[in-house]
Amino acid sequence: TLAETRLGEALEGRRQKVVLATKCGRYGADEFDFSAARITAGVEESLTRLRTDYVDLLQAHDVEFGDVKQIVEETVPAMRKLQEQGKARYIGITGYSLKNLMEIASQVKVDSILSYCRYNLLITDLDSALVPFAKQHGIGVINASPLHMGIITERGAPEWHPAPQAVRDAGQRVVALCCERGVDASEFALRFCLDHPDV
Repeated sequence: TLAETRLGEALEGRRQKVVLATKCGRYGADEFDFSAARITAGVEESLTRLRTDYVDLLQAHDVEFGDVKQIVEETVPAMRKLQEQGKARYIGITGYSLKNLMEIASQVKVDSILSYCRYNLLITDLDSALVPFAKQHGIGVINASPLHMGIITERGAPEWHPAPQAVRDAGQRVVALCCERGVDASEFALRFCLDHPDV
């Protein structure tokens, strides 16, 4: 909530110059509430903190931790209602599991899908699985974490990172190859992701 409060202060008088997105449904490390009542209340709270009357993108966050039936029948309809009220321009879902994201989006209309650590120098399954699905359904795709949550950096993954050691090692091999050639691995990884034509 502090980040939204500070962002609201920083955007005072500049709101029209940014694309403003926020998330709902996840409220801490292990706290999830995808109910319509909490989604609605949470968005109202966010709008107050952000000092605006709408966000450009409202996303149900980490939907794989919720019940698919609830997300389809309660969460997204509540978000759609907020959209109809002018409080969100677009609505979407986020998560890691491409299968879960596509299952939800095949049952209820969303405007965007954000997945993370699924398209970067270590993996490209977002491209082979999610992108064709999204094109077919007219859904925008957001590719998050092009550095694989810190793995493709000289510093490497943070201690809490859930990746197995083999993935961490692969990331460090990418960094080493880039260093040998005088290339910044993080910049190269970002460029790889930014060049994707459909994201």
